[in-house]
This record gives sequence, structure tokens and C-alpha cells, in this order.
Amino acid sequence: MINIRLLTAAAAAAALLCLTGCQPKEDPLHLGNNAIVLETDEGRNGLYVKDADNGGASGDSLFGERCFIDCSHAQLSYYGLDTEELTEIKLGDLLAGDEVTIDLRESEVKKAGNGSASAEKIQLMTQRISAENQSDGKSGDSGSGSSDSGSSGSSSYGSDNTNSADSDRPRQAEANAEVPGSQAASLEESDYKGFAEQIQHIFSERDIEALAQLCAYPVYVTTEANTEGLDVADAAGLKAQKDDIFTDAMLQAVAGVDPDRLTPSQAGIFVGSESGSPGLFFSLAEDGYLKIMGINAEVLSQ
Repeated sequence: MINIRLLTAAAAAAALLCLTGCQPKEDPLHLGNNAIVLETDEGRNGLYVKDADNGGASGDSLFGERCFIDCSHAQLSYYGLDTEELTEIKLGDLLAGDEVTIDLRESEVKKAGNGSASAEKIQLMTQRISAENQSDGKSGDSGSGSSDSGSSGSSSYGSDNTNSADSDRPRQAEANAEVPGSQAASLEESDYKGFAEQIQHIFSERDIEALAQLCAYPVYVTTEANTEGLDVADAAGLKAQKDDIFTDAMLQAVAGVDPDRLTPSQAGIFVGSESGSPGLFFSLAEDGYLKIMGINAEVLSQ
């Protein structure tokens, strides 16, 4: 058994493979494209983004230096490490400098290169400080409370402190922009290559029992039989989809990955086809262990 030693996680990718809406097979999803928010435009119900350092899910430049993302039909969400909850958010909750992942249909990926695209799903990766933890910090550390409480207050996700919101937003964005990098740093210090090799062995053996033990639940699973995707709540639910997960295409995609060439990103690590599907994502879970966050056995059209 591979020994996995980890540091702490700064961001979660618990729902990276969530899919929304039933779309034609000819227009599959490109998942987990990393981007940095430049600004939001609530009037147009969208936001402007640029590529994160690692570009899209395939590692290539996708959004360039400035691309408009239409959020009219997108599901926006945030996973808080401190609360361990996946929360629906609004466009106004996103700030300049935030790290996000964006799921795009293949037809929209092509449009992104021209400066505008429509998103299926957007997940905020930059961590916010919850109101509960903020209160604990104030009462538990009076020595630094006077200087940190103002920053924490403006950075609290879901806060209604509107009096100082406008003046604190630039400072908040600067602070949040520094957070996602620590996720990649933690992954780099973990045995992510060994974990990828473990996944490859499991797929070669078609061992659904072992695969179920490596997943963070709920884990999102997309298959040829269910291209809409499904939140699988537990190991029993995952085992029931064994044949849909261990397809020839999925086995080939996972086996074809060179663990030594994997590069951690803020969104986690993708193991699979260079086209972005089929494959799976894994990252650091709240318990500090590497876990599979999503499985996409749907094959992108070539």
C-alpha cells in the first residue's frame, strides 16, 4: 500500500466534475478550466476572466488575457473547507482576483478563443473566512484582532457587512488571490504521483472496491449511460456503476497517463485523456488525504 503523507489543504475541488443540464452527446463538456476573475458585470449577468497559470483543463491557453463569460445559465457554487459545505453563490459574490474553475461545452470552448463564451458551471476555489470562524478568531486572539478583524470581516463569505464592502473589496481581492497557490503547493508536497499510480493499478484490475475507498463523497460521476451526471452519495452507489466506469475508453485513458508528468494545479490533478474526457480529478480533501473528487467516463467526440 502506498504511504501518502500530506500537509494541509487550502482549497477543495469537491464538485469539479458537476455537470448541469442535459446536452447533446455531440457537444460534450470540457471540465475544470482554471481562470482568474478580472471583474464581474451583473448588468450582463457575466464576468471577465483570464487564464490561470495552467490555462484550461488540457493545460493550454483558453481564456487569454481577457474573456467574457456569460453566467446566465451557469450554476455557481463554493465549497468551504471550514464548513465542509457546498453552497450556491451569486455572481456578486465573486471578486477580482478570485480563482475559479469553469466548465464549458465544446462549442463554447471554441468561442472562448474569440473572447466570449457561455459557462455551464463555475466554482469558486478561493477560500472565504466563515462568519463563525471569524468570530472565533476575534475572541481567541485579542492581540491581533484589531488589525486582522477588519480584513477578515471583508473577506467573510456570505457576510452582509455592506457598510465597508465597497472600500474593502480591493484589499479582499488581493488577499484572496494569494490563497489558491497554497493548494498547489500542498499537492506538490504530497505523494500525488504515487496516488496516480495507485489509481492506474485499480483501473487495470477493475477493482471497484478499492476505487470506492479513494473517493470523497458525494463524488460526481458522469458516464455514457448518464451524460447529465449524478452525485453519488456513498460507496454502494459507486459500486453499482462499476461497468459504466470501467469502460475500455476509461481504462485506456487512465493507463495512458505518465504520473511523472502530472502537474498539480489549484483545481487538483486530472488523470485521463488529453482531450479532457474520459478521466477523473483528485485533490486534497478536508481530512488531509488525497481523494478522487469526480469521475467522468463520458467520451468527448473527436
